[in-house]
Amino acid sequence: MPIGARTLSKSDYKIARQCDAKLFFRENGYPDNTGMNDYLKLLAYGGYMVDALACARRPDGIALEYGRNHAADFATTMEHLARDDVTLFQATLLWNRRLARADILEKRGNAIRLLEVKTGSIAGDEHADSVAKGGRGSMRGVKSPYHIRNEWKEYLEDVTYQTILLERLLPDAAVTPWLVLVDTSRRSGIDDVPSLFDIERGGRDGAGVRSMRFTGTRDQLAELDILLEVDVSEEVAMLRGDVDSAASVFESMLDEPFDRSWAHHGSKCGSCEFRVGSGVEPNGFEECWGDLALARPHALELFSIGTAKSPDRGPLVEYLVSTGKASLLDIPEAGLRTAKGEIGATAARQLRQIEHTRSGDIWIGPQLRDQVAALSYPLYFIDFEVSRIALPYHAGMRPYGPVAFQWSCHVVDAPGSTPRHSEWLNTESTWPNLTFARTLRDALGDAGSVLTWTAFEASQLKDIAAEHPRFEALDSGLVDWIRDLIGTRFFDLHKCARDQFYHPGMKGRTSIKVVLDAVWKTDPIMREQFLQWTGRRVSASEDPYKALPPLVIAGVEQSVHEGTGAVRAYEAMMYGAERRDERARAQWRELLLQYCALDTLSMVLVFEHWRRTTGIA
Repeated sequence: MPIGARTLSKSDYKIARQCDAKLFFRENGYPDNTGMNDYLKLLAYGGYMVDALACARRPDGIALEYGRNHAADFATTMEHLARDDVTLFQATLLWNRRLARADILEKRGNAIRLLEVKTGSIAGDEHADSVAKGGRGSMRGVKSPYHIRNEWKEYLEDVTYQTILLERLLPDAAVTPWLVLVDTSRRSGIDDVPSLFDIERGGRDGAGVRSMRFTGTRDQLAELDILLEVDVSEEVAMLRGDVDSAASVFESMLDEPFDRSWAHHGSKCGSCEFRVGSGVEPNGFEECWGDLALARPHALELFSIGTAKSPDRGPLVEYLVSTGKASLLDIPEAGLRTAKGEIGATAARQLRQIEHTRSGDIWIGPQLRDQVAALSYPLYFIDFEVSRIALPYHAGMRPYGPVAFQWSCHVVDAPGSTPRHSEWLNTESTWPNLTFARTLRDALGDAGSVLTWTAFEASQLKDIAAEHPRFEALDSGLVDWIRDLIGTRFFDLHKCARDQFYHPGMKGRTSIKVVLDAVWKTDPIMREQFLQWTGRRVSASEDPYKALPPLVIAGVEQSVHEGTGAVRAYEAMMYGAERRDERARAQWRELLLQYCALDTLSMVLVFEHWRRTTGIA
């Protein structure tokens, strides 16, 4: 195959399964916003560690290099597979125009085990119990015909795609497909797990991860026994025909010009990675939606649009497109009601958005004043940062267990007083959750309302206290304090933003950053308070979060503007390529502290705005 010729990779197949149009945009290099998606970067980082752990269990394995010359990489793979016994990492499979990198291939004579390593989790004890009782395991339904569960279909199609390629390439081989998953029923036996991996930076900007390898001992490897290998031969057999047929269709599309019939317009288009904003060329969203992409305000901005129906009770977006409309103001309000004409909480929020977008007016709900006035001073505005990646960081933890590494708190002692700030950030390699909770107790005490944005903090505290077997044993009184805190003192400001307040600038979103940004533009008192409390002047046209100064760390400009970015920064500080560079660690710490402090200060600013607009202040 010529260098640069288009192929259908595993990731191409995956994106085409979501939408045919996305395959065209990906193959033709259309701009997307995945470079700004920190959550995907975080998942990739965790994935590298799981891959490295799986490979470390096979010391005889050969790591193959790969680049843009797929044909050469494939030839190297086939040379190795000509041997009777061999284990390969990142083998290149190429058949017709289908391409895949196989995580692990184990060839023993005529038998090949194909192992796809995923960061997905499975409760191994529950899976084994299902099989022992005659079921088909956790990936299948509990009753005949034991259908494949939707949450596992993407993983299983991935390994099916590879299995088909390998069988076409080696028709005489007996191929057995496996998924390698993180087993949440197991616990780590060692501390400071991420420090056992060496990271090599990579990517065009040097900010990504090129490779990672396990550097621990054999004993440590045995103590980190948290991966489960699952034979998925039956599931692959069930999916084989559909996957092969779909792959053939996608192959035929690789060189075709864009066809508008490939577009599947629906509510998911609102989160399409090729929706990059006007002025960006070429623009996949605008090409896919045509003139309907230019509607302002756009219907895709509607709060919880996936729940909205058309007047005939069908999907709303498809109905609008069929009638040649895409404006938020074109949405037929009758479809937002139930079949009986009733208005639920979600529909009420949607109707409010349409009404006040049309009028441009701010809406204050009838209960907001009483809710704000009923809070008990001092008021504690808090925000947490919690990391959950595939490998458990510390001894006794399960995979994806919580690591509570940071909190910020702004305290308002009396109505109208200047807020004071306290904070905590973990910088030690030991288990931090107990210290996190103890320092939080010291900051919050036993009286006063504790304000959060969403129920995240309450849910995390419950998990933190329950996840690790040492927690309650070391401080049972702390568990009692957490229960009282959640049960009697917490107040969720996000519910106010969702149910008792609407600013047209919020559109269909209610995150603290969106609410702050909307109000910021129209409230000069808020901007003056921000100047007085921080010493930073930010104009009405600027985003206060984007005004946080970035830092150049190891030659790369870094910034933290949201929660997943904060988790990435913590990972970099504690376990990244610069973890032994004290200057870099100090810079990561500075970014984390300034971001988390702004989150809680933002809550104070919005709360004070509500006090003014309801006539309390």
